[in-house]
Amino acid sequence: MITVEALGERSIVADDTLQSLNASFSCISAVHQANETFDPINFQTMIYRNHLSRAKSLLLSLFLLGVISIVGTAARAGESAPLIRVMSFNIRYGTANDGINRWDVRKDFLTETIEDFDPDLLGTQETLASQRDYLSERMPDFDRVAAGRDDGDEKGEMAALFYRKDRFERLDAGHFWLSETPDKVGSKGWDAALPRIATWVKLKDLRMPESEPILFLNTHFDHKGERARAESARLIRVKLTQIGQGCRCIVTGDFNADPAQPPYRELFELDTKGTRDNGPLLVDTLRAYSPTPQPEEGSFSGFDAKKTSGSRIDWIACSREFEIRLAGIDRTSLEGRTPSDHFPVTAVLRPRVPSVQGTLRVLTYNIHHAIGVDGALDIARIGEVIRSADADLVALQEVDQGTKRTFEQKQMEMLARYTGLYGRFAKAIDFQGGEYGQAILSREPIAGFEIHQLPNESGREQRIAVEGVVDFQGKEIHFISTHLDHSSEELRKRQADRLVELFESGDGVVILAGDLNATPESETMKSIRRFWDVEALKSAGATYPAETPTSRIDYVLTGRKAPISVVEIRVLDEPIASDHRPVLGVLR
Repeated sequence: MITVEALGERSIVADDTLQSLNASFSCISAVHQANETFDPINFQTMIYRNHLSRAKSLLLSLFLLGVISIVGTAARAGESAPLIRVMSFNIRYGTANDGINRWDVRKDFLTETIEDFDPDLLGTQETLASQRDYLSERMPDFDRVAAGRDDGDEKGEMAALFYRKDRFERLDAGHFWLSETPDKVGSKGWDAALPRIATWVKLKDLRMPESEPILFLNTHFDHKGERARAESARLIRVKLTQIGQGCRCIVTGDFNADPAQPPYRELFELDTKGTRDNGPLLVDTLRAYSPTPQPEEGSFSGFDAKKTSGSRIDWIACSREFEIRLAGIDRTSLEGRTPSDHFPVTAVLRPRVPSVQGTLRVLTYNIHHAIGVDGALDIARIGEVIRSADADLVALQEVDQGTKRTFEQKQMEMLARYTGLYGRFAKAIDFQGGEYGQAILSREPIAGFEIHQLPNESGREQRIAVEGVVDFQGKEIHFISTHLDHSSEELRKRQADRLVELFESGDGVVILAGDLNATPESETMKSIRRFWDVEALKSAGATYPAETPTSRIDYVLTGRKAPISVVEIRVLDEPIASDHRPVLGVLR
């Protein structure tokens, strides 16, 4: 037996299944080569994850045969305010005569797509009672609120809500109809062709129990009635005010309108005074995260993965108590087909905390090619650590790309997709049929990228410094990841001297992060101190070995000339996923 990982599940798999799994792993991100960019918009625009789904399907089949023992992932690392992952998904009603795209053929694929994103809050549209029950069975960690639009019970399509039971406590819930008589069950409004419903739940966030409740509302506007859609948007705003007094708001739905049409303006645009009198100020999460509209933002696929240039009719909105950390359109496909006739839309939100506004969160993590101290290869728990740290910039060391020891995993691409961040890989050496090196992940696009060779000696592993250039709130940041020699202090010091030579003449913001294999009192760090500020790190803890750390060798450092200050440096409590602990720096 041997431990492998596929799509978030760490599994013990019989040896004779490895050939099939390796074939799946080897195809992951085959379109990406070393040193190329992974763009989270590709999470929205590239047909990329076919083989991930196949690998997971194989593991699921083995589980049903009793071959696999699923092991839980690592606990989440701490963050300043807990993230809320939101998905809106029109799942296409289950009785439609869709041939090869009919519900019983695609339902597992659809559920896997939801599981891959791992939402805390999920709003589904066109959900029949049987589909609601199937999703509940497949997602036992979620509670639900759902009612049929025809009778307020089991008949007709539902705008169903799902929320994590261990994260949220239900305070109140209900439904109303999108009509002139919203409390009348099954009522049809204005020029609508069909009855339309909105479902809501008021939740207490158990991870922020003292904060305001969250009003989570899900809906589906009429597909024919233009007036009905505009009036429905006005009604939603009124209801948010009535039901959501004192609440933060999150709204999901299929609005059957694009951003140029009246329903969008009714939900999001301010009046001439820059305010809204009929409800809370709402933000379109995708447009706030990516202000410039792109040509391929369509959210209706008709089951065709290539159909990405139509109207964006599926939205996630939130009130301004939330910061939008990520937002996108999930272009998941399998053999050219999508799990529904709509693409799911996603957002990652963080409650606004005044003390952390305007900060830059930087993480460094030697991931030991995703093999933990328990001997398990588990790229998903590495991704969970990164994702939970809510970092803007991430420096990763000891990253495998296509090596035999990690079953040809493209680890940078897998982590970029799992976290939703932009990514670049930099090769240090060829290794076991693939490449081994470092990676940078970034919330913002990586505009520049360069690999710097560091001094070396014959017969030793080549060490590099990886430089990424990103724009953060109008400031150009040079973000450097490195991994210095582990055994020779003299060589390590020469490598540190070279780092200073490379970057000391720059006037901008230069951040160095990585495994320097040097303690704060070492000669190596004396060299580093010539340009980077090490003093702020004296209170930070040890980082290696992960189980019982005794040495501080992993750092997040700012250049002494940089107009940036250190708010906090924290070693995260993750003792299993790698042989190093991750370090999070909060900068301002």
